Amino acid sequence: MHQPLSLKYRPKDLASLVGQEPIKIALTNAVTSAKIAPAYLFTGPRGTGKTSTARILAKSLNCLNSSVPTANPCQKCASCKAIDAGNSLDVSEIDAASHNGVENARELIERSNFAPVISRYRIFVLDECHQLSSSAQNALLKCIEEPPSHVVFILCTTEAHKVLPTISSRCQTFNFKALSMEAIVEQLSRVAVQESIAITEEANKLIARYSEGGLRDALQLLSQLSLMGEEITPERVVEVSGGIRSHDLATIVKAICAGDVLTVLQSARTLIDSGKTPKLILSSLLAVYRDLLIVKSVPKSENVVVGTLNYSQLRQVANALEFSSIDAALMQLQKSESQLRVTTNGATWLEVCLLNLIHNNQEQHNRNGNGKAGELSSVWSQVIEATKPANRTLLSRAKLISFNESNCVLAVPTSDVKKFQSNIALVERIVSRVLGYPVTIAIEQRKELSA
Repeated sequence: MHQPLSLKYRPKDLASLVGQEPIKIALTNAVTSAKIAPAYLFTGPRGTGKTSTARILAKSLNCLNSSVPTANPCQKCASCKAIDAGNSLDVSEIDAASHNGVENARELIERSNFAPVISRYRIFVLDECHQLSSSAQNALLKCIEEPPSHVVFILCTTEAHKVLPTISSRCQTFNFKALSMEAIVEQLSRVAVQESIAITEEANKLIARYSEGGLRDALQLLSQLSLMGEEITPERVVEVSGGIRSHDLATIVKAICAGDVLTVLQSARTLIDSGKTPKLILSSLLAVYRDLLIVKSVPKSENVVVGTLNYSQLRQVANALEFSSIDAALMQLQKSESQLRVTTNGATWLEVCLLNLIHNNQEQHNRNGNGKAGELSSVWSQVIEATKPANRTLLSRAKLISFNESNCVLAVPTSDVKKFQSNIALVERIVSRVLGYPVTIAIEQRKELSA
């Protein structure tokens, strides 16, 4: 029978545990010095090595080829093989989700009184222990705190906050962290070489991003992709994982920046017709704009992007956008994602969201003063029309030469500079009222103003 890569490359000893250095060191020292706690609590996200570490610890404590607990179990004795196979008489892996009642807890307490069959310890691994009822957890309190000398409890959970404080306080707690992208990529590369799987570096990185810190998920996806019988590329990773291709996302984002309504709507409709949900499209765009914000803020940010667009694509788009435009788009996408959960017509709401993104981008474009001279003149004419007749003479002697979301620069004849400076607060109030947001006025002195 074919063995999935996540099982085939499951760590066999503490030395091969990936990405959990503090835990590796602490447990190695505990085993070596024979300072074994009666109960351990392993917490952390899925696929980070909790149950694997529980098995490794069980082998370390019960290896028959060593007269004492060892950090390097032989992997060959009857005890090590039985633990790996999951049929050891002295190591019981219990699914707390289906054995979560008080009666199950009492049965466990009774079993803990029996001596080991062939090993040093009887070890009980309770997987997803937060699923135990409060009554069951309370029933185990005394046994976990002071079990028989030959018993060790190992509790594993992805939701530590659901474990009663009275239980966690009786355990040595080890917090498993989500693995770094570098650690996952390194392990994927190693497995790909050993399995003769052709995969590009970018595809490895994309798998690592999709796995969200879980090595098991990454290996599962690599195992599935290896069945395609061809070199694994980023596009193939996206297709198999059900995501949206970087080319399609780039087309939509660039069309939004260009104000190309037709291309945006056609691209969205094509994605929906191909089976992509509005929620997936929005969440993918959210990841892209998050990456754009990072790229715009940090000069070297290749290692922190999480979406499907590569760094060069992101840099190209980010260079054409202002920070405020990207931030406004993120707010719009987040708002639309929330509203999408309660609407009955997701496709229509998606289109509304995309149209709003175009409108917001054009509005930010105008705010940032990127328009032509004619547009600047039009804005200044609106300011003059909106003010009182007594102030129009003064304002008409100035010329708007640039503005953005916080500042306006006015060109003023030399003869009127002092008058403008003495009335700068009034001018700022008038301009801010017309533009709809507060601005600061800067005066640029000129001998003559061109028409």
